[in-house]
Amino acid sequence: MTAASRVASTSAVVALVLATMWLFWPATLGGGTTYVTTYGDSMEPGFTAGDLAILSRAGTYSVGDVVAYESDSLDTIVMHRIVSADAEGFVTQGDNNDWLDDDRPTREEILGRLFLRIPQGGRALQAISSPWVLVLAGAAASLVLGSARRVRGRHGARALRRRLPVLRAPALSAPALSLPRLSAGSLPMLVRARARQVALASGAVALLAAAGAGVLFVLPGTERAEETLQVIQEGRFSYAGSARPGTTYPTGAIETGDTVWTALATGLTVSYTSTVGGPGLADLQGALRLDVSIRAADGWSTYLDSGSVVTYADGVATASVDVDAARASEVLSRHHAEVGVSGSTATLTVTPTVAMSGAARGSAFEAAPPAGLDFALDATSLRLAGDAGSVLSTTTGTPVTVAAVVPRSFDVLAFSVPIGVARVVAVAVLALALLVAGGGAWLGRAGRGDAADEFLVRHADRIVPVTAFATAGTVIDVSDAEALRRVAERFDTVVLHHAGPEDDVFAVRDVDATYRFVVPGTPDRRRGRPPVPAVSRSPAPAATTAVDHDLTAPLPPVAGLRGSFA
Repeated sequence: MTAASRVASTSAVVALVLATMWLFWPATLGGGTTYVTTYGDSMEPGFTAGDLAILSRAGTYSVGDVVAYESDSLDTIVMHRIVSADAEGFVTQGDNNDWLDDDRPTREEILGRLFLRIPQGGRALQAISSPWVLVLAGAAASLVLGSARRVRGRHGARALRRRLPVLRAPALSAPALSLPRLSAGSLPMLVRARARQVALASGAVALLAAAGAGVLFVLPGTERAEETLQVIQEGRFSYAGSARPGTTYPTGAIETGDTVWTALATGLTVSYTSTVGGPGLADLQGALRLDVSIRAADGWSTYLDSGSVVTYADGVATASVDVDAARASEVLSRHHAEVGVSGSTATLTVTPTVAMSGAARGSAFEAAPPAGLDFALDATSLRLAGDAGSVLSTTTGTPVTVAAVVPRSFDVLAFSVPIGVARVVAVAVLALALLVAGGGAWLGRAGRGDAADEFLVRHADRIVPVTAFATAGTVIDVSDAEALRRVAERFDTVVLHHAGPEDDVFAVRDVDATYRFVVPGTPDRRRGRPPVPAVSRSPAPAATTAVDHDLTAPLPPVAGLRGSFA
């Protein structure tokens, strides 16, 4: 990226930040944006208690705008809709209110017009700003920062500023490569490095879990919601009649399911029993009546008769009506004769007429009418129009919408998670993250704690501990440990580490040069560490175990390194 493009990108970001700050800067700090947390139900269903409304000042306001103003009568900020205006100012009203507000705010008194609503944003802000959430967040942040970087002591800081004199290798002798010998000390370094990474990640998870748990515990466990209940009417038809005894009717009785032969039947009664049920029913009042009608195949229909009206008692009523099959056939025949049609059939329907009202969990309802019972009617018979098992029973549902207080839940993907489960999960994640972060931090801090140890842990995957090594060619002391690490990355090789009795030597070997950085040890280390062989500076090869690293191919010099050449 060129300097011009960097300047342009930086300017764009700065302009975007400044524009965002100007747009959302609070009015209490001199800006033009007002933040209102709603309470009560005056603006339902558009707003519910706990929503966050963001309003900005406008030059003009009109009917239909949702605005906020300081109410003199209520001594608080009110956010309602403008419905009209008069000589005193704007007339406002809550969407869920059936009365007008007493206040008449003027344009100068209006704090702003609504331009953004954040559902439950007010409760979330309250939760995040609560003291104990801030304490948890601070503790988690401290843990993250502590895991990310250890505080260097006085001796470590002083060690970074010290350098050893430059060594001189023999000018005419071939470079002496004494390859590193692996040490069991590399595994603890890797473990500690990974432990710090795990502690850092766990601390970040703990920070998020603490914020989430705080929000979940501040949010109410219940919420208002609309629930649809079903008031169910279950009905059962039956019929019975009398007929001339004989082969067709041996006992002279017509029972439910039998075909009614018009020439033989002497009487027929259809009955219907209705039972009303549902959750929280109260104040049930209703009546039931059966009506008989005919509908011909050509669309003609006529009313025949009705039964007596019966009232519901405890949600149950049984009504009956007499059906004269012979009369129905005669009426149908007269219609066919008038229109010049012969042998056509019709449908005789017994329809329950229900007038039912009541309340389900406090919400009023009126029951829907149930379906009727159809008979196929012709000149000689009356029979059920369908299977008796299905047409004789009816089930009618009446949906009733009620406002209910239900447990709060959250939609996560395709699942609905109750707030109780979400709280338990958030606390469990927080506890587990803190436990893992604490364990990782403890493992990551185990060690000497000086500057050399810090470098070992930070770059453990590239460092190979050795018992001794010989310098080769020119010895270059680099400016700091990170510069040596960059040299190793440039050459795609390892950093050799020799822990001496008084200092730690880190080196990167090339075919004709040795890049080195030395960290002197602390006085306590010098007193307590047993002597070990010093770094060999002889050009003669040392007897060590070889490691599979290519240290023979010459590479170009690395720019930006500071050192002296022998």
